[in-house]
Amino acid sequence: MKRREIVIDGSRFDNLDGFFDEIERVLTENLTWRIGRNMDAFNDLLRGGFGIHEYGEPITIKWLYFTKSKYDFSYPATVEYYKKILRRCHPSNIPKLHEKLDYAEKQMGDTLMDIIIEIILDTDNSGHDCTLLTVD
Repeated sequence: MKRREIVIDGSRFDNLDGFFDEIERVLTENLTWRIGRNMDAFNDLLRGGFGIHEYGEPITIKWLYFTKSKYDFSYPATVEYYKKILRRCHPSNIPKLHEKLDYAEKQMGDTLMDIIIEIILDTDNSGHDCTLLTVD
């Protein structure tokens, strides 16, 4: 099966809300509702079935201005990401999230960009077949 190419334009956003707007723009079609603003919803969109590509259809994500996005989603954005999740997460997740937040504040561990890339390239039970092409 031929891979469909999906272009994410990193010049169109500089924060996570803008990223979600961009992926909604490029991965969905004619929805009467907005996607969830979280990584689980992003993973679901990569599976397909929302208008742009069929469920399970292999896709290549071509990410323009990738270096800019990598900077935008470095440790400061990661700290904000974990702080936001901590405000609404289940109490049982708080200790693990505090640990991740602590690491991010020390500029250690995965960045928000690392998390996004892991979701795109995940091949373990994710239900999607994605490759990533980065362009600056």
